Amino acid sequence: MRVKDYLVYKMEWVRKLNLPKWAMINFIVLTVFGLVLRYKQLYDLPIADYQFILHAHSHFAFAGWMFFAIALLISRTIAGKQHTSGYSYVFALSLISAYGMLISFSFQGYKPVSIIFSTLFVLVTYRFTYLVLKGDTLKNAVNEAAYKLIRGGLIFLCLSSLGPFVLGPLTVLGFKNTPYYQDAIYFYLHFQMNGFMLLAALGLFASTSLTTSLTKDSSKWLNLFIYSAIPLYFIFTLWEKPNDWIWVLASFSSGLNLLSWIMLCRNFRKHANKFSFLVKAALIAATLKIIFQALICFPSIGEWTFLNRNLIIGYIHLLTLGIIMPLIIDQFIKKGFLKLDKMLNVVNWVYILSVIIYLGLLFIQPLLALFFIVIPQYQFTLFLLCSLFLPIGFFLLVKVKKAE
Repeated sequence: MRVKDYLVYKMEWVRKLNLPKWAMINFIVLTVFGLVLRYKQLYDLPIADYQFILHAHSHFAFAGWMFFAIALLISRTIAGKQHTSGYSYVFALSLISAYGMLISFSFQGYKPVSIIFSTLFVLVTYRFTYLVLKGDTLKNAVNEAAYKLIRGGLIFLCLSSLGPFVLGPLTVLGFKNTPYYQDAIYFYLHFQMNGFMLLAALGLFASTSLTTSLTKDSSKWLNLFIYSAIPLYFIFTLWEKPNDWIWVLASFSSGLNLLSWIMLCRNFRKHANKFSFLVKAALIAATLKIIFQALICFPSIGEWTFLNRNLIIGYIHLLTLGIIMPLIIDQFIKKGFLKLDKMLNVVNWVYILSVIIYLGLLFIQPLLALFFIVIPQYQFTLFLLCSLFLPIGFFLLVKVKKAE
């Protein structure tokens, strides 16, 4: 047996896995770790180091949930019901790297083992990007808007890896405790979240919900929206009070990002009657996120934001829970992984309402603090709200069908 044939044979176990169920299992695991983080802010839990669990939670969110679910949906869009052996390698190695990071970060933090698994995940993203973008496979499978968004997202996914790759050299050169080190981390976070996750999720939405071709004007605004994500990175450097030209660049890019989004939303209105409430909620959340980005470019608002951890957490969860998750659930329904019925519809509404209340608390408390008002049992309330995502995850897991 040839080596290639042997490897393909060995990957048959991946084909037999219920990958949509694994995606939901990963969401449940992620929720458990999120609850541990919330619990640690209320009670003592000596066996869990907060920073270690935080690193495990964030890395698993990217690799085990967001990337895995989005990659699964993209492969389904391109390859149909039976993905190729190349995608089997991607899903197998992404699971290995995700759980490797989850365990190693939880017990050791940034050590050789966790760095090895993190590097493996980066290599997996490179391979996946190559599989999707080679030839005209993606271009022939989706419409123009979806093609541009997914392609842009995958390019930014690969670009994000420059952030962690420069951490080692920065440490060796003695820059670990400087803004440069933190900026490299933010580089990774920005191009993962505002680059890959947002654009790829919007691309999947466009592939099923936007049925008409882009006009010349719409194509221009879409390009501006995608390309503005590059200089938009500089909003993540404003915390260090940079030179004026950085403020100008960040302000210009956030303004361009907002303007192009508004113009695109005008195009979405033509199709709005076909959107599910999950999509509508995600688009509203995206608008709020983009407005928030523009607001923090005002020096006084920006400085206040960077001093309030809850606002940063709120921004991240607005993107992940408010935008990406609803779009993923909607695509799971459209791709046949979830069957939409009355009960699932109720659970989806409960999820959206839970996210609204959770994010509302994260954003409102810093505002109330300006007037010396504190919400009673604030951290405990956040913990209870987070706990609601666990039964929601289990329900979605039970409802997921095996990919045919």
